[in-house]
Amino acid sequence: MTTTFSMRVLTLFSAMATVLASATIDAQPASPLTIINGGYAQQCSLAARNPQAASGIMITGSRVIISPIRLCTLAIQEGGEAANRAASYNNRGVLHFEAANYDDALADFTEAVHLDDTLTFAHINRGNIFNLREQWAQAISAFDRAIELGIQPRPGRAGEKIESPESSQARAVRELARAHFNRGIAHENLEQLREAYLDYLRASQLAPEWEEPRRELERFEVVR
Repeated sequence: MTTTFSMRVLTLFSAMATVLASATIDAQPASPLTIINGGYAQQCSLAARNPQAASGIMITGSRVIISPIRLCTLAIQEGGEAANRAASYNNRGVLHFEAANYDDALADFTEAVHLDDTLTFAHINRGNIFNLREQWAQAISAFDRAIELGIQPRPGRAGEKIESPESSQARAVRELARAHFNRGIAHENLEQLREAYLDYLRASQLAPEWEEPRRELERFEVVR
């Protein structure tokens, strides 16, 4: 029996742009966002972390409000290091997904990994889009790369507000659990049951408080 991919397990991840005026990791709602001393990439990152709250961005002193997607486009157009542009492409992809622009979202996630193949979140996001489209083999390939890379807590810099090491590590583990879980869905839909079981098991081990992997595991009977 196969498992139809469910939207409830689809989580897209924003990426922090490694710019000088870097983004905070605080994910509190901000709508509309206001640019005070931050750059486009910083505000793009904040918008992607809470896309439903980021209805518009006001440029301080100008009374001009632009959309979060447009702001991410400006961040990309600023140029700079490939890793910075990759993060902004990924974040714009998250916003496109929230707007149900799935083709544009996939194009942005793909460009992100072309610019920075080590951007784990972009690989996960590509895998989630492929799952949504029932392109199971492509999804597995994307999740394979994400899991190979792993998710490491991002170090902070002087003057930057960051998560505690404990909360940052916990977030990284939860996101890796989701990558395993969603790869398990793709495996199961290709009738690769052993691989699916192992992915659900690993997701449950990484996030023992998460109920969905446990429910999936209950459907399996392990024959020794």
